[in-house]
Amino acid sequence: MAVRMNNRKKFVDYVKNGGEKFCSPQIGAGAGFDTKLAGKEWVSETTPEDTIAATQQFDMVPLFNFGLPDAGFCDETLSAKQVKSEWREGNKWQRYELETPKGTVSNETLEEKKSGITPVKFKVSEKEDLDVLEWFLDASLETDLKPLENYVSELSGEIGSSGALSMQWGAQPYELLSWSNTMDTVFLANDYPEKFKALMDKILKLDLRLMDCCKKGGADFIFLGGPGAEMISPSYYEDYLVPYSEIVSAEAHARGLLVYTHICSPIEPMLTKGYYNRMGIDLFETLSAPPVGNIKSLTDALSKLDERICTRGNIGLDVLLNGTQEQVEESCYAILEQTRGRKHILAASDYLFYDIPKENVAAMCKSIQL
Repeated sequence: MAVRMNNRKKFVDYVKNGGEKFCSPQIGAGAGFDTKLAGKEWVSETTPEDTIAATQQFDMVPLFNFGLPDAGFCDETLSAKQVKSEWREGNKWQRYELETPKGTVSNETLEEKKSGITPVKFKVSEKEDLDVLEWFLDASLETDLKPLENYVSELSGEIGSSGALSMQWGAQPYELLSWSNTMDTVFLANDYPEKFKALMDKILKLDLRLMDCCKKGGADFIFLGGPGAEMISPSYYEDYLVPYSEIVSAEAHARGLLVYTHICSPIEPMLTKGYYNRMGIDLFETLSAPPVGNIKSLTDALSKLDERICTRGNIGLDVLLNGTQEQVEESCYAILEQTRGRKHILAASDYLFYDIPKENVAAMCKSIQL
């Protein structure tokens, strides 16, 4: 008699080897759907328990993608402190500052009810801010990261066998630990290339330590991001994203971790140029046609993506938000038909936000069984 795998093993095994298709809506990551199901209105109040409970309301195989705190979680001197908090037109505005021997940097966030948290000011925007980032990296590399390993271990224990666990941080060195917005990052890379690459090298060293924490803590995946075509040019993929991603992915694989990539913005012409095939990705989402993405068609996109890469998606959030249950099921059938013979996990084109009807998510999960 065949032994039935639990959801965690099922997800990981399918990404590696394929098999019988299943549904895995993207729930969590601050998008708000789990917030709604928990009876809350502010995403910042959502707990891992809320996210886990939300997935248990559907016949699905979850991938839980949780953020990994930075080294400030382990050393208070590296933690940005909240210095201001106020209401602005019904929204929560907060300001944080990090004081260092190299200067003080700040960031600001704005949270709208039912809509999530948006960064409105980043820590790094000028050349001088790069010195603070370098100080932070040097200090992080000397910090005992055992508390982060314990943090991952606790999450892994809470999830148990209910799904796979992915940990997310600014692992792509090009992102500068997400201390800078994409546009400023491009300018800094252009204006100060030697400093920029030196920081990337230090971020890579920190990544290796963080990956060790994830592996020892019991994670299954690490998250590796990448901006879409509306943010940067293909040359930045060539110069920065692809070569460093190859290293990060290889190091993750050497530790027995898989690499999960989510890009919810236009991916052409990067797809056609083969950049994603070179990045060492194991799980890629999402290959979306207009109006959600910019691929020519799912069939065309799959022809350009290495068959070893498992894909996930591609039901448009527009369909899930405004369509009937019957229209959702029809879209699911079309995706399943186009992905025959490929490793593909049925899911949405992005993380489910607050206003998506629960009934449509249930219809998506049900369609895999019909």
